[in-house]
Amino acid sequence: MNIKRQLRAVYAYSFTSTLGVTNAVWVTLLAARGYSLAQIGLAEGIFHLVSLLAEVPSGVAADLLGRRRTLAASGLMACGSALTMAFGNSFAAVCLAMGASALSYNLISGTQEAITYDSLKQAGRSGEYLQVDANCCQLQTAGRLLSDCCSILSGVLSFVGFYLADAVVGLARTVAAVFLKEPVVTRTQAARQSNPLRGIGRRLADHVRLTARFLTGSPRVALYIAANAVISLPCYLSYMYLQQRLVQAGFPTRWLGLPMLLTEAGGVLGVALGRRLRVRRLGLFYAVCALVCGVSTMAAGAAPVAGAIAGGALISVSTQAWFLHVQQRLNDAYPSDQRATLVSVDSMAYSLLMIPASPLTGWVGDVTGHAGAGLVALGAVVLLSAAAAGFSAMHRRGAVKMK
Repeated sequence: MNIKRQLRAVYAYSFTSTLGVTNAVWVTLLAARGYSLAQIGLAEGIFHLVSLLAEVPSGVAADLLGRRRTLAASGLMACGSALTMAFGNSFAAVCLAMGASALSYNLISGTQEAITYDSLKQAGRSGEYLQVDANCCQLQTAGRLLSDCCSILSGVLSFVGFYLADAVVGLARTVAAVFLKEPVVTRTQAARQSNPLRGIGRRLADHVRLTARFLTGSPRVALYIAANAVISLPCYLSYMYLQQRLVQAGFPTRWLGLPMLLTEAGGVLGVALGRRLRVRRLGLFYAVCALVCGVSTMAAGAAPVAGAIAGGALISVSTQAWFLHVQQRLNDAYPSDQRATLVSVDSMAYSLLMIPASPLTGWVGDVTGHAGAGLVALGAVVLLSAAAAGFSAMHRRGAVKMK
């Protein structure tokens, strides 16, 4: 495998994976059609319910059938989701489209990280994963930034036009996957290359058994997965409900992408900061990141407009810095044959929390009449996790000193 060519293909896919013309305004578009925040939150909850159910099976499919095929299928599924949203005229169609969108993201989740890490491993360069992952994050952020700019098209594109553009983006993602190569670092992966369906029943049973054995025998990995799930909640929900909060404050829909740009810029800063840090105590690092994230989430929900936008940006700074380091630790621990499945377990834990968190956050906003009220409550939960992590880290340090 030509690793330079492979990394160029990985970077191209990373960029297309986050392009989405409706990303910055989808909540506003649905609200303009008459859906309440609770309904929008319910649709998002359905997204995460499907994600929960399909997360691990999609990772298993990637490990057993091939990562490149799985990434190509993701683009086709995204295209179908966009077309359903464009031409569906009911809330049921919206929910169906959200489910298809969830499956599209599931097919990427774990798969992209697995193909990247194993490509580096095959080339004997797995130690470079943190830097390569940082580059991928920057390109994904660039895709989101470009998507945010598309909010200025609200005076030109109809609801259908936004989602037709999203369908084109889904097809572009499939084309990008064609240029990837399947890395081979184990005998199992070599056998999969020649005949991906051969002995699939036995291989599936072995795969599930080995994955379960790894998780039950790795309590630190399980703790990192739980931490990821908690700190991830504000990352998306603040982006989601901040849109409606700004509209309530009189912010023009056409320019809604601009404050979202600042939120994405915070992610760029978080990646740049994270790649320069040398983190030794990951538990203490989580406590710091979760502290910043929790306070920032409360600001996004309750501060004046400028402070709310700044809060959204700081959420991205703290979470991206955390993700960069924890993903390096996790991928170093994961066995190659179960890598995509295990990364999917990580995402499944996030979806498990999002299923109640998304509609509850919207419900609090509807009850109080303030779109940011749910974010204030969510920020308090993240602060509690920061306090627990900080206490645990200090307790372990004290125990080590006593010994």
